[in-house]
Amino acid sequence: MIARACAAYVGRMPDDDLAVPRARPRAGARRDLLRGDLAVAGATGAAWTLALVVLGRWDYWMPVSQHAWWCAGAGVTAALALRRWAARSGFWVVTVGYFVAYTLVLDGGRMVSFVHVLPLLVTTYAVTRAGAEPPVLAAAVAGVLGVTLQAGAANASFGLSTWDWHPAVDLSAAVQLVALVVAAALLGAMVHRLAATSASLAERNAQLVALQEVRAREAVAAERTRIARELHDVVAHHVSAIVVRAQAADRVADTRPDAPREAVRWIAPAGKEALDAMRSVVRVLRAADGSATPYAPTAGLDSLPAVVARVREAGLDVHAALPEPLPACPPQVGMAVVRVAQEALTNVLVHSAATTATLTLELAGGDLVLEVTDPGPARPPAVAPTGLGGSGLLHMRERATAAGGTVTAGTAPGGGWRVWLVVPLDRTAATPPPAPARPEPADA
Repeated sequence: MIARACAAYVGRMPDDDLAVPRARPRAGARRDLLRGDLAVAGATGAAWTLALVVLGRWDYWMPVSQHAWWCAGAGVTAALALRRWAARSGFWVVTVGYFVAYTLVLDGGRMVSFVHVLPLLVTTYAVTRAGAEPPVLAAAVAGVLGVTLQAGAANASFGLSTWDWHPAVDLSAAVQLVALVVAAALLGAMVHRLAATSASLAERNAQLVALQEVRAREAVAAERTRIARELHDVVAHHVSAIVVRAQAADRVADTRPDAPREAVRWIAPAGKEALDAMRSVVRVLRAADGSATPYAPTAGLDSLPAVVARVREAGLDVHAALPEPLPACPPQVGMAVVRVAQEALTNVLVHSAATTATLTLELAGGDLVLEVTDPGPARPPAVAPTGLGGSGLLHMRERATAAGGTVTAGTAPGGGWRVWLVVPLDRTAATPPPAPARPEPADA
């Protein structure tokens, strides 16, 4: 029954799931194992020898055979010396060698006490602990040899007289010996499995820690990208309008003396509005207690008319066609529409010589479709506002992608420039249809 339980236990071991592939130990690692095993074996052998020497001088210790005790000590020492760096070889050397030593060297070849089964227990535990032999095989070999020695069957095995051999097998002692051997095999198998499981969990934990660090860095990078994009879109829009208005006033100051004063009167509230917009973005980065908070959208679809009005005040005549009322949409979708419209109109203001632009927003099925066009042509580099080039087209693509939509920017069929944004109102809906094919220029 014990052997059957051992086999059942081994059969339930999901080695494919939990076993860690054993890489071949390095030469230095094998030397370290060898030194450790030899040190433990040497200390054990020395202690065993000292104990036997002391007990041998004691009048009250009268063993059946002192040679059996010396043989058992040698077997335990050999098993400990080979237990890790040569577990399989050590098991066979100790079991077979111990059997031969008892039958050839000792008189009678019979185990005189359970102390003498220690070498078999130690080598059985060592070989199953290392996973070098199956527990069933190790327990069977050690158990059979142990019972054979205990019964004195070795007398007949080596050519001695079989006529005078009457082995008196103590069934109780034999069962106890087999139980000890099977227990050693099971204990070694369980410790091996625990070690393999611990190694597997340690490896997976290291992988999870590394993955967590990677995801944390990605999250930080994504958050920084969102914040940088929002600051760019908010500040660049207001500052671009201020710069364009100031440069326009400077160009006509000789013919229109009141133009600089009018520009200053417009620039002052526009600058204050730019500061307020920037503070609203920065404010969400830090809570009142000083802890960082996740970034939240600061502009919804209802702020689109204000964007159009601001660009008009900067000097661009914008023809806007907006649905009444504005459709309800998630904050991220509304922010994408507003920021793309804002960037497109700012690009017209900065990079185009056109004085008019058209903005159209409509609801097509489950999608919001935004179109911003201007008749062009592009502003000559000599008169274009300097220092206002950036990554606006890249930001528009990122905005559209984050909201589940698509955006294209390029020359319109009749000339000029056209920005086309399609974003779904429901993020779980199907991917929005692509805009009509247009040439995709490099970012401005």
